[in-house]
Amino acid sequence: MNQRLVILSLFVLTVIASGCTSGGSGQGTESQGNQAVTVDQLQVNPSEIFAGSTTRVRMGVTNSGQLPAKVKLGTTSGQVDGNQILTNHCPDIFDISNFQASSTNVSRTKSVYTLEPGYSIQMNWELKQSTGNVPLNGYDCQLKFEVPFDYSVEAFRQLQVKSSSDVQGTEELFAKSSQGPMKIEMETIGSSSERGAPTFLQEDNAEVLVQLENKDPEDSSYAGTVNLNPPVMDARTIEFEEVNISSDKEEVAKQIAERMEGVSPSQVNAGGKAPLCPNPKDVPTSGNLRIYEGGSKVFRCEINWDLEENGVEVPSLRGEVFGRANYSYVKDVGTRGVRVKYRGE
Repeated sequence: MNQRLVILSLFVLTVIASGCTSGGSGQGTESQGNQAVTVDQLQVNPSEIFAGSTTRVRMGVTNSGQLPAKVKLGTTSGQVDGNQILTNHCPDIFDISNFQASSTNVSRTKSVYTLEPGYSIQMNWELKQSTGNVPLNGYDCQLKFEVPFDYSVEAFRQLQVKSSSDVQGTEELFAKSSQGPMKIEMETIGSSSERGAPTFLQEDNAEVLVQLENKDPEDSSYAGTVNLNPPVMDARTIEFEEVNISSDKEEVAKQIAERMEGVSPSQVNAGGKAPLCPNPKDVPTSGNLRIYEGGSKVFRCEINWDLEENGVEVPSLRGEVFGRANYSYVKDVGTRGVRVKYRGE
C-alpha cells in the first residue's frame, strides 16, 4: 500500500457511534443494549449493638440489563461467605457467623450465580461481635460493599476493499457494538474512497480503532470500575499488520497471540514481529486493564489485505474485524456503619 496522509481524529468514535445506521456509506450498526446492576436493598439491623451481640445484613441485587451476567460471591477456606460482596466486615471486631444466599432460580447458597436479565440475588449475613471486652468509647465499623458482575461482550465491524473506485461496492456493511457498564466499539479509518470508511481502496492505509468505555455515571445509572484483559481480536479475510515486539512486552505479546486465531505464541519473540492486535506496546506489562468510571481506552491496529485468489486479482473483498471481551464490572455500593457500645453506657 502507498503511504497517504490521513487526518486522524478520535472524535469519530463519538460521532459515528451514534450515527452508524444504513445510509450513504452503506453501513449499519446493531447494539446489544444496556446492561445495569441494581441494588434493590441494603439494610444493616441493628446499627448499634452491645458486645457479644449480632447484627444482620440484608442485601438484594438485580441484573436489570439485557444480557446475562455472573456474580461471584466469594469464599473463605472453602466456605461461601460473600466476601466478594461484603469486602470489609471489620474482622478484628466481627466474625461472619452465618451467610445465606439465593437467586430467582436457585434456592440454595452458591459461590457463583448466573443471572438472566431481570433475575436477582438475595444475600443475608449474620455478624457476631466476638472480641470480648469493649472499651468505654466502643467500636465503630464501616462495612464496605461492592458488587462484581462478570460480563462477556462482543463486537464486529465489516469492511470492504475495492481494487479501484470504479468497482461496484456492496450494498450494506454491518457492525455491532455492545453497550453497558463497559461499551466495546470498533471503527475503521484511513479511507480514500468516495464512500468513506468502512469502504477502502486497494492502496489505502487503514486502521481499526477499538474503544473500551466505562460509562460516565453522569449520563447513566452505572458507577463502578471495569477490570479486564485486553479484548480478543480476530481479522477475517483481511489481516492485522505485524508489530514490533520489545523485550519488556514479550510476555504480554505471547498472551495476546495465544488468544488470537491463526497466531501462535511461538511466533512471538523479543526483537521480532507478529500480526497482533492490540499492539503489546499499548498494554500494561501486567496484561490487566482497569478503567474507572467515565474513562476509556483506545487501541489502534493497522490492517492489510490481498486482492488475489489463487494468483488471480479479484475486484473487491469483504472483510471483518471481530472482538470479544470478558470483564468484571465492580459496582461500588458504599459503606454502612455499625457501632458496638460499651455495656456500661
